[in-house]
Amino acid sequence: MYMPFAWCSFIHNDWHKRQFIAAGGAAGVAVAFGAPIGGALFAFEISRPNTFWHFQLLWRVFLTTSVACFTLALLQAMQTGAPLNLTDSGAIKFGIVAGSYENLPLDIVAAIIIGIICGLLGACFINFTIWSGAQRKKYLTTNRRRVMEAVGLAFVTASCFYLAVMLYPNNCKDKIGTLGKDLEEEIRF
Repeated sequence: MYMPFAWCSFIHNDWHKRQFIAAGGAAGVAVAFGAPIGGALFAFEISRPNTFWHFQLLWRVFLTTSVACFTLALLQAMQTGAPLNLTDSGAIKFGIVAGSYENLPLDIVAAIIIGIICGLLGACFINFTIWSGAQRKKYLTTNRRRVMEAVGLAFVTASCFYLAVMLYPNNCKDKIGTLGKDLEEEIRF
């Protein structure tokens, strides 16, 4: 990011650029989920191994995330005409959870089983990734082999997506008409 103005000369420093990127990433996460502290902690977690991070930056990033969430709440209030509300300003909405819903003991058992299965799948994925990395290092020694690997993986991926659609050939839905006119086209899924 190079700005040719004299008043932007402080941005020419890589240390400052990284700080701006950390603040921008934190503001994006904070606005997406409506959580300024979460955005600041996300930036801290991602940036901590780097040498540019210092404690004073955490306060600057928190100020950035707070202003970003306030701006989103202000813009949403202006758009809907409702009064300014800072309690629910996240851009990503996961639906409304009813407060009267109670967890059953079977829900806890199901969550434990799903956690065990996902943990085992994660361990298998990590072992496969380590094994495939060693195989790639051993066999992909030339640029031609690396290109062939990329082309082969792209072909396999495209084929799987195409075959997944072909497994359900009659899964078409009628398109909703535009301005009261019915269209005769069908769309997949």
